[in-house]
Amino acid sequence: MKNRLLYIVLSVLTVALLVLPAVQQHTKLFKFKPLHGVTNANTPPYKYFNFNDLRSGEFQKATEQHLSDNYGFREPLIRGYNQVMWSLFRKTYCQDVVVGKKGWLYGQRAVSDYFRQLAGTSADSDEEMVKKLDGEVARLKKMQDLLDERGTKLFVLVCPSKDIICPEHLPDGKEFVMGDRMRAIEYVPEAFAKNGINYLDMCAWFEQIKDTVSYPLFPKTGTHWSNVASMHVADTLIRYMEWLSGKNMPNIEVGPMYPSEPVRPDNDLEKIMNLVWPIKPNQNYYAKVDIVPDSTAQRLKLISIGDSYFWNLSYTMPMDSLFSSHPYWYYFSTVYFDPDHNNVKQLNLVKEVDSADLIMIILTSNHLYNINQGFLSRLQKALSNPYPEVVEDILHKMEANDDWYQSLKEKAERQGKTLDEVMRDDALYLIKKDPEKYLGKAE
Repeated sequence: MKNRLLYIVLSVLTVALLVLPAVQQHTKLFKFKPLHGVTNANTPPYKYFNFNDLRSGEFQKATEQHLSDNYGFREPLIRGYNQVMWSLFRKTYCQDVVVGKKGWLYGQRAVSDYFRQLAGTSADSDEEMVKKLDGEVARLKKMQDLLDERGTKLFVLVCPSKDIICPEHLPDGKEFVMGDRMRAIEYVPEAFAKNGINYLDMCAWFEQIKDTVSYPLFPKTGTHWSNVASMHVADTLIRYMEWLSGKNMPNIEVGPMYPSEPVRPDNDLEKIMNLVWPIKPNQNYYAKVDIVPDSTAQRLKLISIGDSYFWNLSYTMPMDSLFSSHPYWYYFSTVYFDPDHNNVKQLNLVKEVDSADLIMIILTSNHLYNINQGFLSRLQKALSNPYPEVVEDILHKMEANDDWYQSLKEKAERQGKTLDEVMRDDALYLIKKDPEKYLGKAE
């Protein structure tokens, strides 16, 4: 009798273990905290089922991927597995996270740059890398001068990467071998100074103050400068903007610090590890920021272009009180803090840069290999034609019209040109063909 009861219980549990994930997958009966990091939305394969995909195996592959991304209880199972790997072996399978000493976390790109491996992904030799960087610095200088003539100040904010400021916690081992290639941070700031580029080198500043400040410059489990450090950066940044623009801007006052558990984004690397419990011990410091009363201060328009170090500034600063507007063109792709646009393809670039008082290009030390980011080349083309505002307006219409945009893609492929080249050539042709129609729109 006892054996039969045990058999029944085990059978019920086995069936439950097999059935419950499927029930959870389709009903979402239990609610779990979503996993952090990049998620790929995929359509259920049955929505595009056809016999060709079935014969080729594409349908089966898509079905397997869909089930892998959506099975029931996926979130707690992944977090539980990650927690075991971290607690027992101090390991993570998150590709973007490198585990350093004493539980310190680093971004993969920062570690690669520290060990002199990034230059090799951009050029075959240091000589070729220097030639590329010199070309981008020359273009940056040309754009800086052109914008200066139009009343807009362009400058670069060089941000420090965690590997440079906190190398003592970097991992060691046979997989971390120092290469022999150049680091961009060792070359670019000097090139900026030599060519008259407007820039603010926060990397050099952080190296100077590292051993004297009372606040952490980088958090243990985050990849960016700490929130409290970004507040002091903002104070310096505003004073630099005042000097560059010649205008009095609102200033900030950083209040007393207080300890706290890490908050966004000071634990951004820890978040994407998707653990069950937070990493301990892990404490950071925070402060409040106030605007210094000044009736003569002007709120200017700032456009920021570049990498994710801007997020800390936007989280900790009262941006609306400091600037009349502050759109952020993330890696010159997605647009934030702009109610009218969500992608740079939607922008009339000439109108946008002309409306700005200040344009800040944000480049972390390990992103200095690509100064252009697509912004400088597009801006150069936009400002070098005889009717920049009109051409930009036509480009915007091309991108907004799906049929027109697709035909231009096909044309670019036939002619062996880039899509941007074809679009600009066609825009100039339209202006030349019917100047009355288009030139009337020039401002």
